[in-house]
Amino acid sequence: MNEIVMPKLSDTMTEGRLISWKKRVGEQVSRGEVLAEVETDKANMELEAFVSGVLLEIRVEPGDMVPVGTVIAAIGAAEEKGQPAAGEKEEQPPKGAEAQAPAQPRADEGAKGETTAAPPPPEAGGAAAEAPAGQPVESHERAAPVVRRRARELGVDLATVQGSGPEGRILLKDLEGAQQRSAAGKPAAPPSMPEGAAQPTAASESSESGAKLSRLRAAIAKNVSDSWRAIPHFAVTVDVLMDDAEVMRRQLKQSGRAVTLTDLVVKASALALLKYPQLNASLDGDTLRPRADLNICVAVAVPDGVLMPVIRGCQDLTLVEIAEASHAIAEKARSGNLTEQDMNGGSFAVSNLGMYGVTQFAAIIFPSHAAVLAVGGVLESVVARNGAPACAKVMKVTISADHRVVDGAYAAQFLAEFKEILENPIRLLI
Repeated sequence: MNEIVMPKLSDTMTEGRLISWKKRVGEQVSRGEVLAEVETDKANMELEAFVSGVLLEIRVEPGDMVPVGTVIAAIGAAEEKGQPAAGEKEEQPPKGAEAQAPAQPRADEGAKGETTAAPPPPEAGGAAAEAPAGQPVESHERAAPVVRRRARELGVDLATVQGSGPEGRILLKDLEGAQQRSAAGKPAAPPSMPEGAAQPTAASESSESGAKLSRLRAAIAKNVSDSWRAIPHFAVTVDVLMDDAEVMRRQLKQSGRAVTLTDLVVKASALALLKYPQLNASLDGDTLRPRADLNICVAVAVPDGVLMPVIRGCQDLTLVEIAEASHAIAEKARSGNLTEQDMNGGSFAVSNLGMYGVTQFAAIIFPSHAAVLAVGGVLESVVARNGAPACAKVMKVTISADHRVVDGAYAAQFLAEFKEILENPIRLLI
């Protein structure tokens, strides 16, 4: 018998919430199949089986918060615990989830870029649990994990929300409308809570008393606090002339190969890191550990915080391949479908706030990294050329670096190489 434990699905994860089981006791499970959906401190992720066999037992109910390393299920041969093989007799639902609906299709895209999903299994203790055991339950909570998480934070019962997406699926904008209607009339019913969970008090529900941080926001607070206390930051800024890079980007778009400014920055960072690899290393005690691959994290804004999914092996990717990978992970981050592979193993980070009108800022280094690159917007500026004023497109870029790993001169040399690459963008295509 093989015990299944709550895995560490992100670098900072210490516990996870079991959202739903995708297999039932007695069902056959193949290696790589999705067993359950787990909410981590960063995103909702799928838990895959590492062995094949029969699901012998489930020890954790949907809604439970489980520390990393806790045994949550067991897989083995049917005879190990007297369980029937699939098809021998009627399958029994997991403990505490008798009315759980079968696993539904994965999230897809709704209107206007909003993320939607097929209906999730009803949570334990919800209205659907009143149905007879073993019978299918039609759930009206048609929402992606990111929508369900946002609904919990807003105190909106998804069963009361009319979805505007395909097949009545609930979008983020539907939650906003439901919240506004609640404010105008009676409050929306709170989402169902797992049995034994602490009920919210009047003080916690009062806006005057404040609201508890979401799990993602709390994880961000812990990470940045730990980073700021443990890593001695310093920042270096450079102006990059972006006229030629912007011309090349427009030409690529016209040829059907759309790339963003962030894609250019990631590719330029990868090329510069090949020359200055200490900024791609990690400090382990008093040992500097080099990284063989350039796994660059790109900050993606989501409703309740920011995620840092990884573009892996950037040293081997072309500019267009980086653009494709960047687009894919951003969509997965916004839809709440990031995997363990998407979130772990980063070695350098890029954060771009230029699209919000920001001209310059310094970012906080992600734990286990040596540096982070903060990118401002591209602005029309007056510069000196051949002793005369001229108009140019200028982008300010700031690197925050760990002073235990590199000194100011090393960071400045990296930025000089980065600047040289973007000001001569043909190098991005070689």
